[in-house]
Amino acid sequence: MIYFITETYLKTNTPITANVDVTDVTPYIATQAQLRVMPILGTTFYNYLLTKYNAQTLNNDEEALVAYIQPVIAWRSAEDAVFGLTYQLKNKGLQTQFGDFSSSVTRSEVAFGMEHYAQKASFFETRLTRYLIANKDLYPEFTAEVNRDTDLRPMIDHCGCNCGEVCRFDCPCGGFRENGYNNSILIL
Repeated sequence: MIYFITETYLKTNTPITANVDVTDVTPYIATQAQLRVMPILGTTFYNYLLTKYNAQTLNNDEEALVAYIQPVIAWRSAEDAVFGLTYQLKNKGLQTQFGDFSSSVTRSEVAFGMEHYAQKASFFETRLTRYLIANKDLYPEFTAEVNRDTDLRPMIDHCGCNCGEVCRFDCPCGGFRENGYNNSILIL
């Protein structure tokens, strides 16, 4: 299954270079799509959109939404790959990768790289959420009751500042409910 981005998209839109074996990054793509995009869309709408994406049956509005989803997954995958490509779990335990004409980096440098990519991903997550709020009427599956009665409800159900209202762009929370992730903490 393709989780909204292809190898070409990933390598053209992030610093992941052409010489990186995409099979080393693929696990991060699926995980980040589920960890970051599913809570924004809601489980039912996420699965609906993913199925249509893979069947190549998206309508124009859904294609526009996928264009907002793709950078989120790409940058979150790059963030995850910084750690995963630096340290790999082998049969002898966690190993540092290094080879000819390269040197391994320190843990603080890995953390810095991850945070650098996380900042970009966070921007695209906010952009996706605000797009969905502004255009929710284009996506009846998103606003459907069945999508609100799933394990991961869309994060725009209630206001992030707890004023009890449905979010608006002029709301102090910026128009969306927080999803509970803290993107700026990494402890090694």
